[in-house]
Amino acid sequence: MVAHGALTPVGRALCRLLEAGAAHHYPAVPGAGADPAARGSEGLGEDLTHRPALAQAVTTLREALYAALPEPSVTAHFQSDLTATVTGAPAPALADLLSSVGDIESEGHAVVWRITAASVRRALDAGWSADELLDRLTAASERGTPLPQPLAYTIKDTARTHGQLKVVRSACCIRSDDTALIAEVAQARGLAKLRLRRIAPTVLISTAPPEETLSALRAAGYAPTQEAETGTTVLDRAPTERAPSLLPTLDQAHPLYGEPVRGVPASARTLAARLLSPPG
Repeated sequence: MVAHGALTPVGRALCRLLEAGAAHHYPAVPGAGADPAARGSEGLGEDLTHRPALAQAVTTLREALYAALPEPSVTAHFQSDLTATVTGAPAPALADLLSSVGDIESEGHAVVWRITAASVRRALDAGWSADELLDRLTAASERGTPLPQPLAYTIKDTARTHGQLKVVRSACCIRSDDTALIAEVAQARGLAKLRLRRIAPTVLISTAPPEETLSALRAAGYAPTQEAETGTTVLDRAPTERAPSLLPTLDQAHPLYGEPVRGVPASARTLAARLLSPPG
């Protein structure tokens, strides 16, 4: 509002707004219903229709603010060191584009993005293609300048190797050296609930956990075994049922002798203690 000891154009416009009676509308704000995309005296809202002096003051303040705040930049300057520089404030669409393919390196009167193979890979992971990135960045280039060759090469080279390795999410997998058997299992209607997908001639992946997949395969007439992550077979042992032991513990009296008799050790531990105790 004030610069070098004097009112700026915005400060003077605000004073005119107050002089026009804006304070009498407190807590309402004159022009709060104005169209933010309009310029001049258009779209000021119904609250200023019958207040020409206040409408003129709001219009003056609006124009002063537009003059003080430059239009956001819609282009960037791309350099061979893989940076993109935007002078002033970038437009939201441009900022989103550059942030998706690069990382902000510095901010101030200009914003600088650094584009690297890792940031390009991040954009590719988000669904962008190399052609889309090149087209959008070329369209955003200042004065229609072609993208520097190092930048274009980085994008193309990163896209060339992107996705060569794939991490498949699955609950478990089914494998067999018999490719015909794998093909048969993949087509079995009774196993449709497993949503099997063939990812190799000898490998299927299942969306169900291992126990559920084993049960479904056995119910369909197959005889699978479970394999651990190390490649060893997991043995499915049946629980052993044993009769309860009749042998008493060291602190229990043998049931054959009934209740303890006075002077006679009641348990093996008591007997051992008495035998090991010194005479006397």
